[in-house]
Amino acid sequence: MTAGAVAKTLGAGLLLWAVCAAAPAWAQGTQQDDRKPKFGPDAVPITRSVDFVRTAPAPDYWALSPYYVPQTTGASCSVASVVMMLNALRGLPGLASERLVTAKQLLDRLDDDHWRDATADDGEGVSFGELITYVRRSLNAYGIDAEVEVWRPRDTSPATLAELRRILSENERGADDIILLAFDQGTLTGDVGVGHIAPLGAYDAANRRALVMDPDRAWYVPYWTSDAKLLEAMLKPDRADPEGSGLIRVRSRRASG
Repeated sequence: MTAGAVAKTLGAGLLLWAVCAAAPAWAQGTQQDDRKPKFGPDAVPITRSVDFVRTAPAPDYWALSPYYVPQTTGASCSVASVVMMLNALRGLPGLASERLVTAKQLLDRLDDDHWRDATADDGEGVSFGELITYVRRSLNAYGIDAEVEVWRPRDTSPATLAELRRILSENERGADDIILLAFDQGTLTGDVGVGHIAPLGAYDAANRRALVMDPDRAWYVPYWTSDAKLLEAMLKPDRADPEGSGLIRVRSRRASG
């Protein structure tokens, strides 16, 4: 869902019901608040904070950034995120005849009417559980041998936050694993609350912040947020995920085709 599209018209404070769901009809046409900042206090755009990706190896950022694509509808953040993940894990094809993965190609290859309908212009998006299924099916469809680890936090306790930091730190060590985040976008950006999906671009452990490669490109660029705030955003419930969402870590064992 493009939370920015709704938030710029309504302001913060409303929770929409579905992961990446399209803007409701009653939200369309409301006058935009041009005075509202692009980002709230819990998100720092990468344009204002580039030191980490310039000085640290940042393997995931450099694996993902060549394939950073926008969601093509207000409900297709899941497709865009999986496309980025697939391309990052496969790497640049060696032959001129080989294509990169695109959203249309992915949907056509899986030929799944539910995912296609859920991510169309008027779609309702997908739940976290459905995302897990589509990640597994997409990896299989492109011949990527990978381990899929699902992590779903249950609280904001110090132990849970420590576990999140461990996962993010381990992921930052190399480009052979990619994390997809499922979270409430408004919790991070200060806009309307809505379920959203995006790849993790990097984790700066020293400053305890994560880089969200948000596919909502009509409104955002990649932005940093604190790991504690990210945990809070993962735990925020909606109708599709009443217990909150989490993350999916995909570790490639080999890539082909």
